[in-house]
Amino acid sequence: MSSRQRPYCAHGADSACTLSLVTGQDAAVVARARALAADIFREDAHLQEHAARTARHASALAQRIPSSNRADVTAAAWLHDIGYAPRVRRTGFHPLDGALFLIKEQWPERVVRLVAHHSLASLEAPFYGVGHHLNVIEPVPGIDTDILTAADLAGGSGEPVPTVHERIERMRLTDAEADLIPPDVREERYAGLISTFQRVQSLI
Repeated sequence: MSSRQRPYCAHGADSACTLSLVTGQDAAVVARARALAADIFREDAHLQEHAARTARHASALAQRIPSSNRADVTAAAWLHDIGYAPRVRRTGFHPLDGALFLIKEQWPERVVRLVAHHSLASLEAPFYGVGHHLNVIEPVPGIDTDILTAADLAGGSGEPVPTVHERIERMRLTDAEADLIPPDVREERYAGLISTFQRVQSLI
């Protein structure tokens, strides 16, 4: 680690870690995202924990990858799963529902787009009947989308923190039980998630 790098704080207990990597107006966006996540998830400890871990991972990864926008990806990490919350849910597809809520609340466009397309959401959207709706929102090109995906995978809830491959196996079980998405599409997504995680890791 160079003298200019801060310690990797993805497993730290203090969520202020996600603010230590950004300053000024950018820090305000991250603080606002953290506050909204705390409010929306106040009755769901599982999603609270996952959001915080994902945000800490995203902050640390973005700090190590110069081409990233740390504020946008960290804010999106706090908010990526708000579409699961009853007050936010509209279509039943949580990436789109979260993005629609953020549009209504006038969040920055890049944060909205990152939330909408996180973790290869476009592969699943057609099977929820919302593929055409999601396509209206353009994905964010570049590394920030990959950082959010990697952080989401690494930010599992529970103790001990699940590995990336354990997270994928849990997804397999959950998705197979729901039986909404064809097996070949599910496996394409899992492979894409792992590939994205490995690609991001290769940059740090």
